[in-house]
Amino acid sequence: MIPVAPPLRYHARMDDFERKWELIREQLRIQATGETPPRISSGRTLFGIRSEVEEKMDAIAREMEEKQRAKRLTRKDNEQSE
Repeated sequence: MIPVAPPLRYHARMDDFERKWELIREQLRIQATGETPPRISSGRTLFGIRSEVEEKMDAIAREMEEKQRAKRLTRKDNEQSE
């Protein structure tokens, strides 16, 4: 008999490593029992590997946030000097 894992439950305390292994266990359980058709997922998605596009988008977002923060600091300094 194949051991059956409890249903997925995501807790705030669960870190990324645990979450990834929980997803893997759930996919294996589903495929082993034939309970539902297996979800089609790339290994990249399943293991949380970020694509080059995602990394570039994050870099752009960080850059935009930095510019906005610099503008706010400049405005705040201007208001204090007046």
